[in-house]
Amino acid sequence: MPSISVERTIGKTKKAVLGGLIGYNREKIGKPKYKRFAISLREGGDIVGGIVGEVWINVLFIQLFWIEQKFRGKDHGTRLIKAIEDEARRFGATRSYLDTMSFQAPGFYRSCGYEEFGSIEGYPDGVTRHWFKKAL
Repeated sequence: MPSISVERTIGKTKKAVLGGLIGYNREKIGKPKYKRFAISLREGGDIVGGIVGEVWINVLFIQLFWIEQKFRGKDHGTRLIKAIEDEARRFGATRSYLDTMSFQAPGFYRSCGYEEFGSIEGYPDGVTRHWFKKAL
């Protein structure tokens, strides 16, 4: 009988789970298109902001987004969002999604045309996690 094992290092298990999941998904939908990329905001040679995402099949997932404080509120964020959406469209994306915390930027994403489709309350100190989507 198989046994359950708790592991402190995840390498072997992650590789096995990912391989199994990829195989199962290919059986159901064929080999999907996948592209990971980043867009940076630079001043001189320094990265002062950036956005990281991936397109899987036809959906952009915005994973990480950050701008140094002194560059916020100056339209750089809107430009970064537009840049990653444009790059995702070139790869065939027709929609986008992301998540953010209530203390981060839900209002910003709404101003960029994103619509909230879910949230989870109960993070520490009254924080809520929000999920947003947008048709590209």
